[in-house]
Amino acid sequence: MIVSFQDINNRLQERLDQLLTATKFPIRTLTEGEIKKIFGEYLLPIEGVYLIVKNKPLYVGRSRNLAQRIGVDLRATTRKQATLSYKLTTLKDRFPQLQTIQDARNYIYDHYSIQMIRVEDENERAIIQIYAAMELGTIKEFNSFRET
Repeated sequence: MIVSFQDINNRLQERLDQLLTATKFPIRTLTEGEIKKIFGEYLLPIEGVYLIVKNKPLYVGRSRNLAQRIGVDLRATTRKQATLSYKLTTLKDRFPQLQTIQDARNYIYDHYSIQMIRVEDENERAIIQIYAAMELGTIKEFNSFRET
């Protein structure tokens, strides 16, 4: 069933509130298996939206497979896969101690948490991600929706 834009639009603030009040999990503890356990889903991919947060939101993401995206991809150390870690290494004025992607990844592990909600419709995930990034101010540095 396709969800209409109007239905998505009518629920945007509710979905943002769900994301902001979702349980915070330290990134270091989130393996693919742990994420599946949290959602009680072991066989099917868990589709959803997530928020990386410390004292304030850092990044809003979406995935058709949260367990893989968070549990595996955030552990990457190559520039192509570890885009958030790489971005932190470029912000020398705010993060001078982060010289490598590995440094940034460890910093994220030690200082950030993730909040997640299940969102099954791919169009709704995309719209929630953009809405949340704009509302939370993550679009200025870490969320970019520019076309290349």
